[in-house]
Amino acid sequence: MLPLLDTSKIMAYTGARKSTIERVARCYKLTGKPCKESQSGNSGRTRMMDLEDIEYMHGHLSRSCDMYLDELRDEISQARGKHLSLSTIWKKVSVLMLQLL
Repeated sequence: MLPLLDTSKIMAYTGARKSTIERVARCYKLTGKPCKESQSGNSGRTRMMDLEDIEYMHGHLSRSCDMYLDELRDEISQARGKHLSLSTIWKKVSVLMLQLL
């Protein structure tokens, strides 16, 4: 569907479903933008982790990559003042690991 990337590679990298990737590709083909503009300007809820939190986590994992998720959560909570769930941390860790491949 997309000229440069295979849908299965996009699915592996982003974790998005095939139908989502196809919908975004269709919208891009029609409008030149990946998604339609939302009516309210903001759609969905705000992200639990911002870029600085992700960079902190990446740096921390680079120094000690054998941490458990709950230890990493406690470190982020103390350093950044964010109280995150283990699933949120796991999702970000898995995305960071995919970027290293």
